[in-house]
Order: sequence, then C-alpha cells, then structure tokens
Amino acid sequence: MVPRRQQTNPTIEQPVRLYKFIALTFLVLTILLLGVIVFMSTKRTVITIESKPTPVDVTTQVTVGGKTAAAVSGQVATTIVGESMTFQPTGTREEPAVATGTVKIINETDAAQALVRTTRLLTADGTLFRINQKVLVPARGTAEVDVYADQPGGSGNIGPSRFTIPGLRADKQAVIYAASDRAMTGGVRAVGVVSKDDLAAAEKQLLMRLEDAGKKRLTEAQAEGEKDGVFTVSEQSVSSDVEEGEEVSEFTLTGQATIVGVFYDPAAIQSIAREQLLKRAVDDAEVIEGSDEPPAVTVSAHDLDAGTAVLDVAYAGTAFLNPESKQLEKSIFFGKNKDEVRRYVLKLDHVNGVEVKFRPAWVRVVPHIAEHVTVVVKQVE
Repeated sequence: MVPRRQQTNPTIEQPVRLYKFIALTFLVLTILLLGVIVFMSTKRTVITIESKPTPVDVTTQVTVGGKTAAAVSGQVATTIVGESMTFQPTGTREEPAVATGTVKIINETDAAQALVRTTRLLTADGTLFRINQKVLVPARGTAEVDVYADQPGGSGNIGPSRFTIPGLRADKQAVIYAASDRAMTGGVRAVGVVSKDDLAAAEKQLLMRLEDAGKKRLTEAQAEGEKDGVFTVSEQSVSSDVEEGEEVSEFTLTGQATIVGVFYDPAAIQSIAREQLLKRAVDDAEVIEGSDEPPAVTVSAHDLDAGTAVLDVAYAGTAFLNPESKQLEKSIFFGKNKDEVRRYVLKLDHVNGVEVKFRPAWVRVVPHIAEHVTVVVKQVE
C-alpha cells in the first residue's frame, strides 16, 4: 500500500508569514523608538557661569530747601567762629634759657622774716635760684614766691627740691628754708625759623579747628532727630603774629570763618541716589545693588538768602549678571557645542569664566529640550 503525501495549503502559509513580518517589524520599531527615547532622555548639559561683581557708582545733584517740588526738605544754617592757636616752627634748635618755677618759703621761728628780691635759694647739689619779688614770711607761717635760675640752661630744670637760704645766718638756715612741690621748667628754649610750610600747615590746622567748632555749634542748634548734615566754609580769614623767616620759639595764628551747615533727610537723599544708581543698568542682563553705606554728600553751592543748597551726592553699588536675563534663556544654547557656548557667554558683561559639561560623555551639543539644560550663575569675588 502506498502512503499518501501530506499536502500544505499555500494560501494559509502566506498570511502567517505576513503576520510574523509585521510583528517583527513592529518589535524592531518599538525597540528603536525606545532606544531613541532613552537616548534623548539621558542627554544633559550643565552650563556653569562664573560672574564677577563689578563696582559701579553714580554722582547726582540734589537741591535742599526751597519750595520746588523737586527739592528735598531741609535747612541751611550759618555761624561765624573765631579762634587763636599757637604753633612751633619746624626744624627748631635748642638754646639755653632761664628756668622758672614757684617755691614755698617756710618760717618756723616766732618772728616774721623779710626777704628782698634776688634772695638766693640753694639746693643740696649746688643749683642756685633767686626769688623774683620781695616777700615777708610770717612767723610760724609760709609764703609762696616765684623763682628763677641764677644761670640759664638745662641745669635749672630740676624736680621738686628743698632749698637753703645762704643769705641768712647759719642758725636761721635750719628753720627758715624753701621747698618746691613741682619741677622747674624753661631752662632750654626751642628756637626756629618760621618757614612758608610752617605757616601753611598752621593755617590748615586752624581752619580745621574752626570748621569743627562751627559744625558742633550748628549741630547742637538743630532739633532732636535733625542732626544729619554736611558743612562747608563760606568765608575765612587768618592772620599771623610773625612773618616768614622770623626766628622765634613759637608763633600764633588768629582766624575767623563762616561755616555753612546743610541739614537734610538722609532717607530722602539715599532714595534719590539709589534710584539714579539703578538706572545705570544697561538692560535686564544686569542687576545692580546699592551699597549698605550711606551716600557721600558734599555742598556744591548754597544761597543763604533763599535758604537753599545744592548737594553733590555720590553713591556706590555693585553690578551683577542677572541669572533671569533673556540672554541666558536655555533655548539660546540649543544645538551649540562647547566652544560655541563658551564664546557666547564670555561676551556677556560681568562674566569671569564658564564651564560646560555634557552627559553622557559622548554628547557634543546642547540638547533641544529645556528640561535637560541647566544654567547656573555662580558669583565669585
């Protein structure tokens, strides 16, 4: 018996192959799509920008007093002060002079003792002084009298001492004597030639003293809470009791000055200065912060009759790179490689350096997905 050959139906096999092909193709596409998604999701870029703050400042003028709307409320006051000061010329030399002082004559006897002018007083080591005027020392009493050294020079600059009176009898010298409780001075005198520089330095010091005195007087005259002010010298005159080239131990300058004080609201001045400083920002790429220190204020001009003054106000701050700037939007970096990112960022103001990191390591350009791009602005000193 001959076996029957099994036959297959070609019409059934073809759909099965087609289905297999479609399924396999779908699987491959799914795997590829998954790979693309994984590839895209792992791409990351971190751009770290080092921003170095830049000092900025502004100077503006503010009117104080008056009735204009632009003026800051305040008061303009004035006072006249005068004073004399004594100075020594520089480059002085020492020369002998007569030391002077005061002693107490002590009389331990029961009778008054009269002493004539120039009566000698002698220390234990032999330094001789003389009294400067006639004196009567009462019995069991004392009398103070001025004395001077018999010889000029530093030897007369002695400390507190006991003196005998050689002109009295030996028995009286033990009970009538003198004593000093302060040192004698003036045995050496400094002498110098008054120079042009001496006069100029002395005048400067005197004018500073006059200005300080005027400031104090004007400030004390202000009401409590209105002490913020700035001052200037309106008029001044100085005279000297010596001429340049004179040889003296000291000289005196006498001066008079008109001091003007401008008292103002410091908060208003600071607000105006801060507003002007913030206007220095070029665009949104820059952020400016004002200093914690108050503005520096000086008097530019004043009108005492009108009661107004113009102040020069200088205020400092710091400019920073703005992290929220449009120039740092993530989309700007899409598709750029490291060198392109660096060149772009380094052209911005206040940038000190930039670092670009890609992940994975084989990534070479910034991804086009904002969530995968991080821009960090780090402030450095």
